[in-house]
Order: sequence, then C-alpha cells, then structure tokens
Amino acid sequence: MDLTPSRDESLIGRATLFVDHGLIMIEDPASSYLHDGWDPASEYVSAGPDSVYLSVQPSVDGPVEIGIFTSESGRADGVLYFGGSISVKSGGIVIHDADDVMRFTVRKTKGKVRIKVLVDEAGLASQMRVVFLAE
Repeated sequence: MDLTPSRDESLIGRATLFVDHGLIMIEDPASSYLHDGWDPASEYVSAGPDSVYLSVQPSVDGPVEIGIFTSESGRADGVLYFGGSISVKSGGIVIHDADDVMRFTVRKTKGKVRIKVLVDEAGLASQMRVVFLAE
C-alpha cells in the first residue's frame, strides 16, 4: 500500500510512529462513547456514533505510517477497514493513538462526516490511509 499522494489527491497530514497499544482512534474530541466490550483480538474495528477505534500493529512489530487525505481519488489499494460516518458536535475530528504520541486535528462542520479507512493488513496494519469523503 503506497501512501504517496497522486497529483489529484489532497494529503493533509502524515505520521510514522510506534503505537504502543496497537490502537488508533478517529473521534470527535467530545466523544463519550467508551467502546465497552470491544475485543481488538477478535474484532479489528469498533465504531460508535462519534468515534472509530482501529487495531494496528503494536510497537514491538514496528512503526505504523498514517496518511490523512481529503480526497480518495488516485489510490484505491489496500483493505477497506472502515467506511461510514461519525457525528461531529465540536467542529473537528481528532486522529490519535492511545498515548497521544501523534494527535492530528481536522476541522469539520458539525453533523455527519463520512470517513473511509484503508490499511495494508487487517489487524496488524503498518500502513493506514484515512480519507475524509465529500458529502
């Protein structure tokens, strides 16, 4: 999976980090959904009304490269990990790991925001593409 943007894609952020807990979260900063009962060993993704939790490879297996885009044109490779909408009440979405080693905020208008997440390998993702889809 190549995270390099083609000419017609809009890369808004990129990070490579060691993810100690093997968890990346995409959420409204005011999210109150706890993802109780989620077992990342048996389910790789947990989606709530205002947040999505995604399993990635833990730091002992190597770094995770994350690309954040405003367009999905150009590249469609990878495994679809999540495709859907989350509610935004605060005017933004935060993409971060459990320890906040990486914390990236994308401003969005309040309401439903459509997101598509592609990875190189389900469960042990080392590359992740987060795409914010136009309404």
